[in-house]
Amino acid sequence: MDRHEDAGAVTAVRRYSVRFDAHVLGGPGVGSGLGAWLLLALVAAQAGPADRAALEEQVGLPAEAARAAVAELLADPHPAVAAAVARWADAADLTEEFAAWAVPDAVEDGPLPDQAGADRWADERTGGLLDAFPLEITEETRLVLASALATRISWRTPLAELDDGGLGTDAGTARHLVMETEAGPVGVVAPTSTSGLAVVSVVADPTVAPERVLAAAHEVAAALASPRLPQAVTVTEDGHAWTVSEHREVRAASQEVVEEWSGWLPPWRLTSQHDLADAPGFGTALASLARYVRPAERPAVTEARQAAVAAYSATGFEAAAVTGMGIRATSLQPEQEVLVRRIHLRLDRPHAVVAVALDTGAGGAAWQGLPVFTAWVDPAAG
Repeated sequence: MDRHEDAGAVTAVRRYSVRFDAHVLGGPGVGSGLGAWLLLALVAAQAGPADRAALEEQVGLPAEAARAAVAELLADPHPAVAAAVARWADAADLTEEFAAWAVPDAVEDGPLPDQAGADRWADERTGGLLDAFPLEITEETRLVLASALATRISWRTPLAELDDGGLGTDAGTARHLVMETEAGPVGVVAPTSTSGLAVVSVVADPTVAPERVLAAAHEVAAALASPRLPQAVTVTEDGHAWTVSEHREVRAASQEVVEEWSGWLPPWRLTSQHDLADAPGFGTALASLARYVRPAERPAVTEARQAAVAAYSATGFEAAAVTGMGIRATSLQPEQEVLVRRIHLRLDRPHAVVAVALDTGAGGAAWQGLPVFTAWVDPAAG
């Protein structure tokens, strides 16, 4: 992507995240609009005309530009954020149309894992922060899309651990300001980290609705991430979340007014499980994917969920989110009278074993049919 397209993707993700947060964070919890957006952007590129238009509206970019943004984000990861996207399916169990859906090279593309395999993927991709995949993988599962995001960062200087259980900040450990937003004036505390990730805490007047405060936090974060200085409010009197006191003293200073900021924040840890079936864009995306289920196994059952965790402490911040979209077959084959032939094999004498590589579609196509391991087994040898 060029610089203009990159800015468009950042704006698109930010706008989607505002809507996503308003949907999933009705109370204490944590989520990742980016984790959800990555999957919607992947689905948009393969959708039919009507679904594609609806998904483009949600992701905020033309489908091909959204797909390119996913590829770019995965190919050029942020040093403080681990990111992965996967598509799991057994093509033989889906319609022929599925074969035409090509995903970016950076997307992990392979056969359906079992539940243990999906859980292991979540655990590995989040560095142990989430050890369970949010969807149940069953014998009826036909297609799964997954994203994982994780971060662990440290503050450049640990925050003060106060006697009342809170965390104290000052000008040496964090940035403080009051900023005018769509939610009115808000107080902002952003500790200085050792990596390129800003963790911005934003407080608004208690009468402001939570969804507006969430939107304001995105507005503030965008301003702090911009190379331009944010438009801070000059504070001269008490506000909804700050107090002001003044006194005069003699000190060496180049200006007539010296501001000294400090802050108080709570340490916290949150875990969330979100049902995304009705989250922005997911109804359309799931319906689009359902067409890959073979007619004999329709109607398909669709599911989308996100698991997320985050913790804020005196020493730093860590967070992870795993998002999954799954399609399952539901129709049962009609019952009929059949011949049942039971066959029993006994390998109770010496025999050979060969391990052979297969092309899973996730790389290594040249290994198809290649014997990798061979063994000779003698049960009597113990």
